[in-house]
Amino acid sequence: MARAVPPRTTRVHPALRPLLRASGVPAPGPFEPSPFQLQALEAFREADVLVEAPTGSGKTWIAEQAIREGLGSGRRCWYTTPLKALSNQKHRRFCGLYGEERVGLLTGERRVRPEAPVVVATTEVLRNTLYDPQQAPDLVVLDEAHYLSDPERGTAWEEVILYAPPTTRLLLLSATLPNAAELADWMAEVRGRRPVVVAERVRPVPLEFLAADAEGRLVPLDRATAQGRRPRDWVAAVMAALEEAGLLPAIFFFPARRLCDEAVQRLGRQAARGEGDRREVWRRWEEEFPHLRGHPFRAPLLRAGVAPHHAGHTTAWRLVVEDLLEKGLLRAVCATTTLAAGLDVPARTVVLTTLVRSSPEGMVYLSATEFHQMTGRAGRRGKDTVGFVVLPALDPDELAQAEALMGSSPEPIRSAFAPTYPLVLNLLRTRPVEAAVAELGRSLAAYQRRRQVEQVRRRLESIPPDPLVDRPCGDRLYTRVRYERLRERPEVHAADLAAWPCRTCPVEGRCVESLEALRRMEQQRSRLRRELLQLEGELQDVFRARARVLQRLGYLDPAYRSTAEGNWAARLRHPRCLVLAELVRRGLLPTDPHRLCGYAAALSTERAPRLGQEAGLDVLARLVEALAEVETQEGLPPEGLVDEFRPQWDRALRRVLPSSADRRAWAAQAWSAGADFSVLCRELDVAEGDLQRILLQAAEICNQLAELPQAEVSRPATQARDRLLRPPVV
Repeated sequence: MARAVPPRTTRVHPALRPLLRASGVPAPGPFEPSPFQLQALEAFREADVLVEAPTGSGKTWIAEQAIREGLGSGRRCWYTTPLKALSNQKHRRFCGLYGEERVGLLTGERRVRPEAPVVVATTEVLRNTLYDPQQAPDLVVLDEAHYLSDPERGTAWEEVILYAPPTTRLLLLSATLPNAAELADWMAEVRGRRPVVVAERVRPVPLEFLAADAEGRLVPLDRATAQGRRPRDWVAAVMAALEEAGLLPAIFFFPARRLCDEAVQRLGRQAARGEGDRREVWRRWEEEFPHLRGHPFRAPLLRAGVAPHHAGHTTAWRLVVEDLLEKGLLRAVCATTTLAAGLDVPARTVVLTTLVRSSPEGMVYLSATEFHQMTGRAGRRGKDTVGFVVLPALDPDELAQAEALMGSSPEPIRSAFAPTYPLVLNLLRTRPVEAAVAELGRSLAAYQRRRQVEQVRRRLESIPPDPLVDRPCGDRLYTRVRYERLRERPEVHAADLAAWPCRTCPVEGRCVESLEALRRMEQQRSRLRRELLQLEGELQDVFRARARVLQRLGYLDPAYRSTAEGNWAARLRHPRCLVLAELVRRGLLPTDPHRLCGYAAALSTERAPRLGQEAGLDVLARLVEALAEVETQEGLPPEGLVDEFRPQWDRALRRVLPSSADRRAWAAQAWSAGADFSVLCRELDVAEGDLQRILLQAAEICNQLAELPQAEVSRPATQARDRLLRPPVV
C-alpha cells in the first residue's frame, strides 16, 4: 500500500525553501570575541571610545569586560541606560556577573548600594552627580548613545560628556551613530583629546528580508504584491507561517499597545510545547513578585508561549518576558514600536506589522533610525545563522517605504541640547554669568550650529549687491514701491512727484524690468539674516531668559550670582524644579505625606489615568499659572504645564473629567493610603505600567525634596517616598 504524501505547504512560498534550509543553528563552540570588540576594549584602556555596531553584535560584551578590568584595578564604574526598565535589567545581570555586593542601582527614586564600585543608573542620575566633579567615577558607559538626539532627554547625555572630567573615561555604545566622526571631533574639542571611533558594519548574524502577503503567507520580497487589505486573523496566519518555516521565536512590532494585547489574546488560544519549562521559570518570578499571580496575560504566556511587552505593563512583567525569551521559552513577543530600544533581547525573526507609528501629528512613517533599531533585533548570536525580518505586503505605499528604509542609513545625531533651570543654577553657582553663557558654546548644539552658521554666512555672502549702480536713489526697492504708491494717490501734487528720484532716473526702464528679481534676492537676504541671528543667539537667549526668571524669584542676585535660595534649589534636578523650589520657598509644600504624594504625582510627566477625582490642587495650580506668566514676560515659550491643571472633556464618556494633574494626584493619594494596586488600576482605568511610572516619578520628586537641607521639607518628603515605594511599584 502506497504511503500518503502530505500536501505541500501553502504558507511559505516555494522560492524561500532553499534559504530556509540554509538557515539554522550554528555549530556549538567557545565564544570568540570579534575583532571590533577586542579593538574597542584595547582602546578603552587608554582613551574615550565611540562604538557603532549593529544590534546583537556584542557591544555590551565590551562594556562588561571593561567593567571587570576596572574592578580589578580598583576603579569605580557607572553604566547608564535611557530607561529605568533597562537599568533594572542590567542591575540584575551585573549582580550575577560581579557579585551582588559590588553592584548598585540609582534610578532617581531608588538607591541600592550607591557606594558600590559598579553603579547602574539612568543617564540623568549620572548627569546630576557630575555637577559635583569630586563625585565623578573613573569609567562611564553610555548605552544607547543615539539618545543624544532625543528632544526630551538628549540634554542629559550631552551634559555628561561636557562635565565628566578628563580623568573619567567614556565608552559610548550605539547601533546608530552615522556621524560618529563628527561626534568624535566635538568631543576632542570639549575634552581635550579625540576618542577612538570603532565602527563595525558587518552583522555577526546577517539579515534576510521577507514579506507577508494579505493571507499571512511568507513570500520573497521581490515577489510581494500589496493587496491593500488586512484580514482580522492576519497576525495568526503570519505566526502559523513562521512556525511552519522554523522561524520562531519572533518579535511582532505594533504601533499601539492595544494591538499588542489583542494579538496576544488571539495567538494565546493554541497550546504550545514547553509549558512545563515556562511554569518552572514563572514560579521563581512569581515568588519574587507576588502580584504577577493575577496578571491577565499569565495564561497565554504559560499555555501558548506568547506575551505582550510594552509600557503599559510593569517592569516586573517585562523582566519575566525578556527572561523567557532569552531562555528560548517564548514563541512570540508582541511589542510596541516606541519600546524597541527597551526590548533588550533579540529573536530569530522580527515582524513589522506596519511601517507607521503614532505621533503628536498623527500617524507617520518610521524613521530610518527606528526601522534599523527594530529590525536589528532579528538574529541571535550563537543561536541563529540568519536573522529574518518580515515586512507587511498589504499597502503599496507602505511596501515601497519599507524597501526605501532597507537601503537607508540612520539619521545623523543632532543635538537636542537646551538650557534648563538646573543647568542655569548649577553653572551660575560656580562662575559669572558671561562665563556661564560662554559655556554654552561648548555644547554639541553650538558645535553643529557653528557649521550651519558658516554655511548660512557663505550663502549670505554669495548674494550679490544690487547690480544697478548708476541710479539716483539709495534703496531702490523701497524707493520704487513708495513712488508707485504715490502715483496712485490722486491727492498727491505733481510737484511732489517731480522731486522724487524716479522721475529723473536715467535707468528707470532697467530698474522696472529687474525689480521683481531684486525683490526675490532681498527676501532671500532677509531670510538668511534672520536664520543667522537665530542660530547664533538661540541658546544664549534661552539661558538669559531663564536666568532673568530665577533672578526675579530671588534665586540669583542682581549680578546673576547664586543666592542662598539658589544654592539649595540647585539640588532639584527634576524638569519641574522651578515649581518645586517655589513650593518650598513660599511655604506652600504640604507637610502631610499623603497630600505631598499627590503634589508630586501632579507634577510628573506621565500620561494621566483615564478616571479619577479632584485632589485639592488649587494652590499648586495658581502657582503654576503665576510662574508661567513670569516666564512669558521674560520671553520663554509656554511648556504646557498650565494645561495639565485644567478640566478635560472626555468625548467617549461625554462629560468633563478632572484635570490630568488631579487624576495623577488622586492615584498617588489613593496608593499612599494603602489601596490595592490591581484594584486601583481598574478603578482609574489605567494601565499597570502607566500607574507604576506615575508613582515612580512621584517618588523621584519626593526623593529630591528629601535631600534638601530644610528639615520641615525633607522629613515629610522621606515619608511620602516610602509610602509610594512598595510592591509592586518596586
